[in-house]
Amino acid sequence: MAEPPEPNAPGDLEAIFAEVRPAFLRMAERACGNRADAEDVLQDTFLRAADHGIPPDVRKVVAWLTTMLKNAIIDHCRKTKRRPSHEPITENHHGLTKLEPDGPEPEWSNITFEDIRDALETIEPVYREVYHRHVFEHFSYEQIAQQLGIPRVTVGTRLNRARKKLREVLVTRFGIGSQP
Repeated sequence: MAEPPEPNAPGDLEAIFAEVRPAFLRMAERACGNRADAEDVLQDTFLRAADHGIPPDVRKVVAWLTTMLKNAIIDHCRKTKRRPSHEPITENHHGLTKLEPDGPEPEWSNITFEDIRDALETIEPVYREVYHRHVFEHFSYEQIAQQLGIPRVTVGTRLNRARKKLREVLVTRFGIGSQP
């Protein structure tokens, strides 16, 4: 006489999976909204169950699997919220506004670092020195303050004034109406 299989045997899970699959697929489709995601959730549920095996204290395996399915659906919904939605590519783009080109490049987009360096030479040395150390040599406010023997707040003030004066020079030199 053959002995009944153990409750944790892989054969038991496979048989139970085959039995509950149609009902679980319908539940997953209702929750996910499409068959492909429902299949993914179902596969995830069955993989989780197979990895863990049936716990010894579980009396109703289908109820246990239903709880696992519910948790897999919740995880799927959370993942879906985090990823961007995708629009199917079709020939018809109803409801989408066609974007026009932004227009010509702004005038200041053609200014080079050399132009900035040249314009920097025209502003007062006290502002030029702070600006050059911060922008071109990448020193922090603290480092510049220590090197020049001035308070940190003075570095910020001089840097702000240097930017303002540099902007004025560039606007005059290049005839630009907006900020560089």
